[in-house]
Amino acid sequence: MTKFKGVLFDLDGTLINSEYYYFSNWQPILSHSFDLEISFDDWLTYFAGHTLSRNVAFLKEKWGIETDETFMWTETRASYAQSDMTVIQLMPFAKEILAYLKKTEIRVGLVTSSYESTVQTVLGHHKLLSHFDFFVTRENVENPKPNAEPYLQGIDRMGMPISSILAIEDTITGATSAKAAGLYCIGVSAHAVERSRLDKTVDHLVTNLRDVLDYGRNTSFL
Repeated sequence: MTKFKGVLFDLDGTLINSEYYYFSNWQPILSHSFDLEISFDDWLTYFAGHTLSRNVAFLKEKWGIETDETFMWTETRASYAQSDMTVIQLMPFAKEILAYLKKTEIRVGLVTSSYESTVQTVLGHHKLLSHFDFFVTRENVENPKPNAEPYLQGIDRMGMPISSILAIEDTITGATSAKAAGLYCIGVSAHAVERSRLDKTVDHLVTNLRDVLDYGRNTSFL
């Protein structure tokens, strides 16, 4: 297997354990505005890893809820502003894999559908910003994941052949984007529903970031 010289990470659910944070901000809005109660399992099954526009469309498709992106953007941003993003924890072994990549001088980029403010707040709180060579955030792209554009930008910023770059994702949305850009992609998820989706798309599937690191060392691609 090719030894990768660059790694492109997703953020939410891959490096940071943010899904419950997003769920806890969305659920009160759905309950108060539309009388819709969803569980955290519902969030992981139907919403996690998707764009705002897709989730707004899904609310109408599944529950007949008439809303729009402007309303949900305004409401969720107001909720996030009153929440403390620094409570978001890292995924297990996130620090270890980033430290290893830095030590071995492998270039690292972030390709996320989150905004720059989220990246700076959460990764800054955990003192990990310096581990990345660049960030591709929602502000930087016209067409977010699952479109290939975010990863094509990441590839361009890496400045090396596609064959030298690895993508690490936790959802089918992100994995679809990475594969559409022509990247080798490892899926990382402990959730059965997401694993079943990823299994059909990614090149290798593991449970956590330690497995990525072990697999990389054992096969000498990292």
